[in-house]
Formats: sequence, C-alpha cells, structure tokens
Amino acid sequence: MEVKSKDLWVFVETNEDGSAKNVGIELLGPARELADGQGGKLGALIVGCNVQAAVDDANAHGADMIYVIDGPEYKDYSTDAYALAVCHALNTYGPTTMLFGATPNGRDLGPRVSCRMNTGLNADCTNLSIDDETGNVVWTRPAFGGNLMATIITPRTRPTMSTVRPGVMKKRDRDDSLKGTPIDVKVNLRSEERR
Repeated sequence: MEVKSKDLWVFVETNEDGSAKNVGIELLGPARELADGQGGKLGALIVGCNVQAAVDDANAHGADMIYVIDGPEYKDYSTDAYALAVCHALNTYGPTTMLFGATPNGRDLGPRVSCRMNTGLNADCTNLSIDDETGNVVWTRPAFGGNLMATIITPRTRPTMSTVRPGVMKKRDRDDSLKGTPIDVKVNLRSEERR
C-alpha cells in the first residue's frame, strides 16, 4: 500500500442502532496522542448502516476526519464485505497506522485486512506509544501467558495494525464542540463479494 499521509485511523465498530461501540471511542484517546506524535491527523473509519450516531460519537471524541462507509449492505457484519470496504478505504487514503478493537468482529476483521494489505497485525495490545527516534508506533502486549510484556515495532510495512483490548484505554470526555470532517467513502461492492 502506498502511504499517503502520517494519519492514524481507528476502526469504530457500530451497534445495531448505529451508535459507536465503546472500544472504538476508547481507542480515540490514545490514538489522538499517537497521531500527534506521528505528525498526522486522527481518523475514524466507520462501516455500517445508518451510522450518524457513531459519526457524532467519533467527532465528539476527537477524530479530525471521519471516514464513513454507510449502506444497507453493511447492516449486518460480514467478514468479506467489511474487509473489502476497509481495504478500499486504506488504499484510497493511505494512513500509516490502523487500530481495531479486540472484539469478536475486530479479531476477525483485523487479520483479514492485514493479510490483504500485506502487512502484520499486533494482537491484543495493552499499551501504545511512539518511538522518539524513529517515529514508529511501539506496541506492547502480554506474552508467554501474561508473564512478560513484549514490545513490538514494525519499521517497514504499512499500515501498521493492531487490535487493542476493550477496557484497557480510558475514554476521553465527550466534547460536542469539536468539528471533525466527515468524508463519505464510496465502495462498489458486488453482491457476490458479500457472503
């Protein structure tokens, strides 16, 4: 994938009513610091059906750009449809980093996307930071049954990707005065591409 920005994105999952799941909103807090550390913007990627409530949630929790893929074909989670949509957005806008919540859907979608993007995925991270020397994201995750903490840096492939456990990051306070920019992302999804 061609990196077109230093932006960091968070995949914000949605509930059945179109609102954002907590884990995506939790991730926007540390993602803000990482995006600033990389010298980029913070993007929220939302895929679903009638997701305006999630767009409002992402905006009020600090996303600079909110990339929206909204349509009836995304009402119910489908690995194929969501992976195609996320990969299309990543290829179109080229962020350097992507975070997924380590939910059942996030643990399904993250590896599919990373494989299609020909990059790695750091699973179940519990801490995120920026390496001052290289500007790379430093991923920390439990290893060996939680007895050790592994520190991982991905220096070459982009976007770097990770799943982050729900409840590990503190959600920032909501601020409805923030003005992120919503971007409508068009994906041409054929019926045979969603099972």
